[in-house]
Amino acid sequence: MTGLRARATAAFDEAIRGLRAVPLPGLDKAAEDLAACRARLSGPMRVALVGRVSSGKSTLANALLGAPLAPTGVEELTFNVNWIGHGPRRELTVHFTDGRPPERRDPAGLEALTVRARDGDKQHRRLLRAIDYLRVTDPNEHLRAFDLVDTPGLDSVFQTDSQNTLRFLGRTGDDVRAASAAHASRADALVVVFARGLAANEEELLADFAGPGVGGSGPVTTIAALTKVELSWPQHPDPLAEGRRLAERVMSAPGARRVLYEVRPIASLVAAAAATFTDDELGDLIGLSNVDPSTLERRLRRGPFFATREYEDLPVPPERRAALLRRFGQYGIWLAAGLVRDGARDAAELRAELTARSGLPGFRALLTGHFGNRAELIKLRGALDLAYRLRDRRAATLGPHERTVLLDACAPLLALDRDEHAFRELEVLRLYYDDALSFTPDDAADLLRVTGEHGTAPADRLGLPTPAAPPELLAAARARLGEWAARDLDPLYEGRTRRAVQVVRRSYERLVSTVREPA
Repeated sequence: MTGLRARATAAFDEAIRGLRAVPLPGLDKAAEDLAACRARLSGPMRVALVGRVSSGKSTLANALLGAPLAPTGVEELTFNVNWIGHGPRRELTVHFTDGRPPERRDPAGLEALTVRARDGDKQHRRLLRAIDYLRVTDPNEHLRAFDLVDTPGLDSVFQTDSQNTLRFLGRTGDDVRAASAAHASRADALVVVFARGLAANEEELLADFAGPGVGGSGPVTTIAALTKVELSWPQHPDPLAEGRRLAERVMSAPGARRVLYEVRPIASLVAAAAATFTDDELGDLIGLSNVDPSTLERRLRRGPFFATREYEDLPVPPERRAALLRRFGQYGIWLAAGLVRDGARDAAELRAELTARSGLPGFRALLTGHFGNRAELIKLRGALDLAYRLRDRRAATLGPHERTVLLDACAPLLALDRDEHAFRELEVLRLYYDDALSFTPDDAADLLRVTGEHGTAPADRLGLPTPAAPPELLAAARARLGEWAARDLDPLYEGRTRRAVQVVRRSYERLVSTVREPA
């Protein structure tokens, strides 16, 4: 894929040079637009967390990053877009909607700029309303793989909040789309976050995914997290198993697989607590682990009373129990105390056990695998699509001659789009997820494998164990090519399905060329 990025960079450079070579008004701005798109090619993939208010997006962000980088609140609402990326030090930059230059702020003030308080002076409220998004950098190692964009709820009672989210993502009507056309911070992929208990049934949950402003490019670039599954405890002793059951029902709902690749349940509060609990809290958990399990469960079942009542049979005072309840939730305390009781009395061991039982490792693997295997291609596709939108927007404001120059200058981008086989593979994948192809299950499995679902190395694309010797790779590639060449001649494959067969056949031809034994 590095070769494709080099070709894409060259195409953007040629287009930008073509615009800058003609000193006409308006073309300099078009060149700046394309330069912003080009800059995205060398940056990390941008993954946005979207969903309804109180779905647990910020908590999930902290769990994924293993650190409290995204402020969370109980009674407040996160209302600004927070773009979190890798950097050598912790920094905070505020970007505004009113045209003023970005401002560097003390990172310690992030919460004051992110969480909507119920009070505050008028000047501070005016500042908050003027914020477009916040850029946070941190040396967190997880951020080397992708930038994470934490957004407000799309159903926010504050209309401006939702507009800020949608403008950032570039996924709503003409007014917001026009405002976002020059926004270089658009997400490449989406994690739709929904919480157990925020909807009455699977159909209502699915409506959150497919509603206005949320729909992305379908399963190729969209996965979902079912958060707060710990709330099903104690009714369900194993909340993650209950979460998996609900996730399966969601994915079996009509139309789900056209929108989402997969739904994964996460005990997100447990996962975030695993990364952030303090030594003092560990000491309190050790104390609670010495309580008779049936007594501890009975006290935890009482919910908020666990944090406010004096109990002689609990060795931790109410105010410290309240801190534990905020951090871990009822199930998290129950789980952590049980793990400590079973021997996980060391902080590192307890963190590892809590993380493993939260469902986070599987979700993180899905995130880095499903998106990561095609991260480069998704970024390139996104950069090209954005370039086309910017081109069309600028063209609408230019005179006939300037418009002709602009369209001619963009010819290298169109040629790249037309000639690159990887983009054709992406188109076929989208047709497959839209149920527009008459593929058998074996055909579909082959399609997903050869297009990089399980990895982009030749062995991954051929379904062979790694490492595989060149003769084995070549034999497998030739055998698969023969099978798909036969399908290409089969009259049962028609229309879109035949074109998809031809794309897959070409994918195997390229693999044969890649793994051919040296002369």
